[in-house]
Amino acid sequence: MTAPLKPGQQLVPISNFRPLMRGFDCEVIVLETAVPTTTRDGQTIHTFLVADKTGSIIMNIWGNDGKFIRNGDILRIEGAEAKLFKGFMQLTTARFGKLKRVGEDTMIYKEQPNVSEMQWVTEEESRAMAQQQTE
Repeated sequence: MTAPLKPGQQLVPISNFRPLMRGFDCEVIVLETAVPTTTRDGQTIHTFLVADKTGSIIMNIWGNDGKFIRNGDILRIEGAEAKLFKGFMQLTTARFGKLKRVGEDTMIYKEQPNVSEMQWVTEEESRAMAQQQTE
């Protein structure tokens, strides 16, 4: 059983995530854990495939917080962000976001659609593609 919501708190489902959304709350279950990577400046990035009842997304957690996350953990993220990396959407915590384990193994979820597999384009890119098609 997960923790109760705060008064007025709304959880945004993965299917409603849009690129560059900031400061929203969500609740996900961890499906897969990737090997952590280290950036050139020594920062560690922990990568996970997470899901809810509407779909799945890649989640990146910077720093040591990711060391404690395991498959099956149900996480509530307050102050989440949906960012684009090479045109694909990923979930992360905002600078002052909170990540809390609220349960384990007991959440209904869907692996598809994986919104991290959908390529997003900016309006400028979309206009340029449309113009190329009309030429």
